[in-house]
Amino acid sequence: MIKKYILLVFAAAMIAGCGNSGFDKHHISLNSPKGVDTHYFPEGRRLKTDGKPYMLFFFGTSCGACVAQAPIVNEIYSEFKDKFGVYGIFGPSLGFDKDIDMVKQHHIDYDVISDKVSVDYFSKAVGGVMGVPAIFVFDGEGNLKKRFIGLTPKATLENEIKLVL
Repeated sequence: MIKKYILLVFAAAMIAGCGNSGFDKHHISLNSPKGVDTHYFPEGRRLKTDGKPYMLFFFGTSCGACVAQAPIVNEIYSEFKDKFGVYGIFGPSLGFDKDIDMVKQHHIDYDVISDKVSVDYFSKAVGGVMGVPAIFVFDGEGNLKKRFIGLTPKATLENEIKLVL
């Protein structure tokens, strides 16, 4: 009887575990104590954050176009932050303290994530990032709507954001 009970509990746990069709992950932000929570749905390749449309901005400091793109992304964040998320994905990391100094030096207001595990996670979620700067725009359901490679004008980003709001 006990074996049947244990088997039943095990089967119920397996079935309940299958109900969650995605993967939750918490990412440490360099400039926000809250961090960033994501939920990845592999069946639809969707990456959802807090339910708002958002963008991922992949960048590095050794890239001149990235340094030029960062203030534009900051302006986008300031303009749309109540209804649109902006997340900077920084790599390669210079080390935690130097990464924080870089965020302060460039006056970045949006969440910046630099730990290797999270950077790899976001890169895989968008199908890989071969060069920076790269911007990926998602709707509120986590569907990738647009990708931009290279320095992207503010007006182009604003137009795309308005389409997903």
